[in-house]
Amino acid sequence: MIEPASATPVPGPMPEILRQYAPVTAARLKNPEDGNWLMFRRTFDGWGYSPLGEITPANVGRLQPVWSFATGQIEGHEAPPVVNNGVMFVATPGNQLLALEAKTGKVLWRYKRPFPEDMTPLHPTSRGVGLYGDKVYFAAAEAVLVAIDARTGKEAWAAKVDDYKKGYYLSLAPLVIDGKVLLGASGGELGARGFLAAFDAETGKELWKTYTVPAPGEPGSETWPAGGDHYKRGGASIWITGTYDPETHLTFWGTGNGGPWFGDQRPGDNLFTSSVVAFHAGTGQIKGHFQYHPNDSWDWDEVSPPLIVDYRR
Repeated sequence: MIEPASATPVPGPMPEILRQYAPVTAARLKNPEDGNWLMFRRTFDGWGYSPLGEITPANVGRLQPVWSFATGQIEGHEAPPVVNNGVMFVATPGNQLLALEAKTGKVLWRYKRPFPEDMTPLHPTSRGVGLYGDKVYFAAAEAVLVAIDARTGKEAWAAKVDDYKKGYYLSLAPLVIDGKVLLGASGGELGARGFLAAFDAETGKELWKTYTVPAPGEPGSETWPAGGDHYKRGGASIWITGTYDPETHLTFWGTGNGGPWFGDQRPGDNLFTSSVVAFHAGTGQIKGHFQYHPNDSWDWDEVSPPLIVDYRR
């Protein structure tokens, strides 16, 4: 059962900045305006670069605080603010999402989901949101993907990504590619099997799910011990939002360590743990990989978005 959430709009008429909210299109995500930050790393290549030039090495030392805001959460914040034409969306620990006026810090609305009563989040972190159309996409800790109306803060739909009772939880920011909401699940340290999944941005329907630990007979399964059901708890969680190359239609995501923790218990390279993996964004098919740490026993997860660069051999 997916628990109900609460949305708290600011009393009174809808603020003008929300009435004038500009829908986020696929074209805007590929070429964002200079003053907007529409996704986790701003652009699909993951550079995290802003072309704005008002703040320079010459004046940065003179910057002064303009406003501050207490989110009500005591855990560490790891989410970059996402901004669309002056509306700032801030995800916090504790399954909370805030819409603020970026210029003033004024609260526009607050969205809050309760944790299931039988769940204690291992990492109650949220690393951000995705934007598309007039919705904000939020990965709730209990392995639920939520679409929220950007103007009102009300929940449009909620889709179960997987079962938190199996050790799955969500901590990353969804990545939206051509109307598909992509996200991976955490939980490898709890015996979960990692995956990347895509959902329809309008309906929440699951479009595909690709596991990062292959089942027997699938490519990469030869790097695991033969026999048994190790693949059901092999780890390779996805902790951090991936990147995307529109020219090749490939999306790149890093994976975590294998399970169990100690490599001696799972002889072999253990694909696709501790790797960067290239998926076809339309189908989820794995098209390539690079493994940093075969048979990883040291929890050396890929914890940074894979950057995409043009180069010549």
